[in-house]
Amino acid sequence: MKSVISLLITAVLIGPVTSSCSKWINPIDREDIVLTKVQQEILENGNVFAIDLFREMCKEVKGDNIFISPLSASLAISAVTNGASGSTLDQTKATLGFESFSMEEMNKFYKHLVPALKKVDNTVKLLVANAVWIEQTFPVKAPFINALQEYYNASVNKLDFNDPAAPNVINKWCADNTNNLIKKVIDQIDRDCRLMYTNAIYFKGKWKTIFDKKNSWQGSFTSRSGAQRSVTYMEQTHSFRYMSEKGVSIAEIPYGNEAFSMIIVLPDAGIDVMDIVASLSWEKWTGWMNGFFPAELNLRIPRFKVEFDSEELMIPVLSRMGMDIAFDPFRADFSRISDIPLYIALLKQNAYIQVDEEGTEAAAVTIIGCNTTSVGPGNTINFHVDRPFLYFIREKSTGTILFSGLITDL
Repeated sequence: MKSVISLLITAVLIGPVTSSCSKWINPIDREDIVLTKVQQEILENGNVFAIDLFREMCKEVKGDNIFISPLSASLAISAVTNGASGSTLDQTKATLGFESFSMEEMNKFYKHLVPALKKVDNTVKLLVANAVWIEQTFPVKAPFINALQEYYNASVNKLDFNDPAAPNVINKWCADNTNNLIKKVIDQIDRDCRLMYTNAIYFKGKWKTIFDKKNSWQGSFTSRSGAQRSVTYMEQTHSFRYMSEKGVSIAEIPYGNEAFSMIIVLPDAGIDVMDIVASLSWEKWTGWMNGFFPAELNLRIPRFKVEFDSEELMIPVLSRMGMDIAFDPFRADFSRISDIPLYIALLKQNAYIQVDEEGTEAAAVTIIGCNTTSVGPGNTINFHVDRPFLYFIREKSTGTILFSGLITDL
C-alpha cells in the first residue's frame, strides 16, 4: 500500500487595511541581495519555472482570472524534494529548473535567499514560515526532518490526525503566519493522511508614491468578453520605469525603497491578453525587464479584488511540465521521507488579491500532506489599465517573482 503526499497551495494578495493616517516608515536606501555564481544560476532557473508555471496555469484556466505564488510553490515543492529519490528526484528537480544542482545547493540557496528578501526594504513586511506536521504514529526519517529544520527553518509538530480539532491547529498556524489573511486551508484531514508540510509567505508594503484618493473615480473596464464593468480607477501622473514593444506596454510601480515592485503588462487595445500569455517566456520576460526606461506616465489602474481556486488544475499543469512521476502511485519514490511508499495526490492553490491606493498586503500558504492510499523625455504617456492585463510582484535586485496574476474581468 502506498501513501499519498497531498499538496495544497493557497495564496492571498490583498490591498492594505491601514487608513491614510497610518504610521509611515521612512525608507532606507535599497541594498542589492548578493548571490554567488551558483546561486544566481539557481535563481534564474527558478524564475524560469515561475514564468512557465504561470503561463501554463493561465492556459489551464482558459482565460479566467488567475492569481498564484510561484515562490510559495517552489519553496514547498523544493522542501518536499528532500524526501525524493531516483527518477522522482531527478524529474522534480528538472521541473523546478534545478536539475544541474545538488540538493545541498538548492537548500542553501533558499536558506540564503529567504532571509535576504526580508531585509531589502525596511518599509515592507515580509514573513516566511514553514512547519511539518507528523501524524503521531507515522515514522519519518531523521535526515528529511533535519533538512527541513536546517534549510527551511521548519518547526516540527506531532499531531493526532484523528482528532477532529487537528485541522483547526493547522488552520490557526496558517492564520497566525499570514496576519489572519488565510484562516482556513483545510476542512478536514483525510483518514489516511500521515504527514503535512506547510509554508506561509506574508508581504505588506506601500507604494513608493501612493495614489491620492481624491483623484479616484468611477469608470468603465472592458472585460475580455467585451462586457463593460464599472470600476474605481486610481490615478496619478509621475515618473515610472516603462517600456513598450509591438502589442504591449509595461510599467513598474515600486513599493517603499523600490526593492519590491508590481509589474503591469498591458496589451494594446485590440490585442487578446491570452496571445500575450501564450508567447510568455523567460527570454521575453528578461527582454521586458531590461527594456525599462524612466518616463512620465499618467497611470490609471483599477482597484481590484479577485479570488482564485485552482482546484485540480495544478497536477495536470505540473505533469505537463515534466513532473508526472511524483503523482504516479506506481512509480513515485519518496523513500527519503519514510519507508512507507509515498506519492503526491493533491496539489491545490487558493488565492485572493485586493489592490488600492496605498499599497499591497500579501500572503501565501502551502500545505503538503501524506496519506495512506486508497516613450521620450518630456512627454506624458497614458498608461490606462482599462482592459485585461497581467501583473507580477518581484524583488528587483534578484528578480525573484513572488506573485503573478492575470485579470480578464472585474
